[in-house]
Amino acid sequence: MFLIDNFLLIYIYIYIYICRYLFNLKKKVKNKAHVEASICEAYIVEEISTFISYYFEPHLRTRINRVPRHDDGGEVHSSGNLSIFSNPGRPTPKNTVRGRYLSEIEFRQAHNYVLFNCDELRPFIK
Repeated sequence: MFLIDNFLLIYIYIYIYICRYLFNLKKKVKNKAHVEASICEAYIVEEISTFISYYFEPHLRTRINRVPRHDDGGEVHSSGNLSIFSNPGRPTPKNTVRGRYLSEIEFRQAHNYVLFNCDELRPFIK
């Protein structure tokens, strides 16, 4: 029973991923008379642009080497803090909710993220 549930869950995730990918391709349709050809063209253009962008000079910004979403370009000097907390970013806007507590699952996920992505803790995880 457990195996069937896992298989069904994996099948649902794959289906959602494919639907989301097709939705993104369908947004790029230009020629409404030949939708299938237009989707194929959009896919080929996306693949070619990704492949070609690997051969651009490093200072040119492409989809592959773009700046992270919350990077404002500021420098953060760590004074004995862990390296994972030295990533530059922007503060949250004033109109967002600030007093939110994490659920048990969210807390475990954040805890595991810090443990597995912090260079100072690598020697202890073996």
